[in-house]
Amino acid sequence: MSLRPNNVSLRIDARIAIALAFVYSIALFLADSWMALGIFAIGLFVVLAAARVSFVKVMRGMVPLLLILAFTVVAHIPQGIAEGFFYAFRIFLLAVATLSVAFSYDDTCLVRAFAFFLSPLRKVHVPVDDIATMFSIALRFIPVSMDEFQRVSSAQRARGANLDEGGVIERVKNWGSVLVPMLVGLFHRAGVLAQAMEARCYGGCSRRTSLHGDENLGAAAVALTLLLCAAIVSAALLL
Repeated sequence: MSLRPNNVSLRIDARIAIALAFVYSIALFLADSWMALGIFAIGLFVVLAAARVSFVKVMRGMVPLLLILAFTVVAHIPQGIAEGFFYAFRIFLLAVATLSVAFSYDDTCLVRAFAFFLSPLRKVHVPVDDIATMFSIALRFIPVSMDEFQRVSSAQRARGANLDEGGVIERVKNWGSVLVPMLVGLFHRAGVLAQAMEARCYGGCSRRTSLHGDENLGAAAVALTLLLCAAIVSAALLL
């Protein structure tokens, strides 16, 4: 497995990328200083630049999270606004790392990677392939939801809707004209996707198969991943 065509300079197995993103997320919550978060931020953006991940595209997917970040800052005002910005920046780095993995691999790579990590659960008859597909679809619906939101809001503004004027209650009512058709559109997309999967007999076999089979990670790749994971956690504990 490899990154998308615009990321051909860096070939990383999707399973390794997900493992590193998971460890990176844990290390972020272990970090308790601005220095640690700064080092993790620099490391993350260096990796994104090397992998040629579109930062603009990642930031567009972050727009729905801005409200949560703002609420995090406001909620910590009694303890100090600096603490609020610290937790908000931590969540921001976590979201950027997660979205970068989601945008860098196609659905097939993500499904196979999730199925690989959940494969031990097959012994207790857990529908691993269905769960992996659900995770992949959920990740893909983040940018789809953003596109739907922009499309509906632009259409309402073109019809003369004043979404940013008036009091709080009036604004909530105005934005309802955006959220309702957006949710209807997303449910329609979900229904079309379900029909397409059913038409292709998804779930018709006990276990999904692959044309090329699962690639072996190799001892060197596993060792490198473990080394990087140990370095990330150690940095979070020491800084």
